[in-house]
Amino acid sequence: MSTNAFESSGGFSAAGGGSGSNEHPSQGGAPPAAMAPRSRARIRDIIPCCVNQLLTATLVDNVFKVRGIEVSQVSIVGLIRRVDRAPYYILYKIDDMTSKPIDARHWLGRDRAKQELTPFPAGVYAKVFGILRGSAEVKSLEVLKVRILEDMNEFTAHILETVNAHMILAKRLQEAPGQNAPVAPSKVEEVAECGESNLDFIRKEVLRLIHECPQPEGKSVHDLQTELRSLGVGALQEALDYLMVEGHIYPTVDREHFKSAD
Repeated sequence: MSTNAFESSGGFSAAGGGSGSNEHPSQGGAPPAAMAPRSRARIRDIIPCCVNQLLTATLVDNVFKVRGIEVSQVSIVGLIRRVDRAPYYILYKIDDMTSKPIDARHWLGRDRAKQELTPFPAGVYAKVFGILRGSAEVKSLEVLKVRILEDMNEFTAHILETVNAHMILAKRLQEAPGQNAPVAPSKVEEVAECGESNLDFIRKEVLRLIHECPQPEGKSVHDLQTELRSLGVGALQEALDYLMVEGHIYPTVDREHFKSAD
């Protein structure tokens, strides 16, 4: 995978220097639980994920995997539920409603300037870039960078980017020569893995685009694919089928154009 594969999702290499420190204290403050060695983290790109994927990741030979895909450096978007300040780190509990919140530990080390940082408050949405750490039973994020969302559309974009990224990685894993790669999951399954709340979010986004379309024939599937280019064809079709069954949209001139029933 090229190191620019996820630039559009705000990914960056840890070697490029995100804010935050990887320096662990020699004393004071509780060190994190047993961690997977950094030398075994093979994927250098930031991979967008949902919290449920991280908390259910399997640990194989000190490498975390999500459905067979190695993950190390990741990004998540969620609500800061709680903030705890310790001498050498700030602990955020991040909740994206796909699972229980995940601990995200922002190490400050002994850098005086960093120790004077004001933690972000609870109750705001944030995007967190970090490294997945821990054991098979207990997992957390070691924060590389955290920032507050400026636009809630970033939350929608992150969901779509998560689906797209894992589809691409699953396909490349399947096509890799000499590997007994698992069969790539369907696009709908990829969306479902992030939780029913995210499925809901995608359906609402599709409905919004259809509802806002001024064309008399309605919104075309082609236009939806263009505007939601990070969303797979299967996931888009699932959303359309659901909205039709529920009576929110209906086809017009053909099965490729839809209007809102509202």
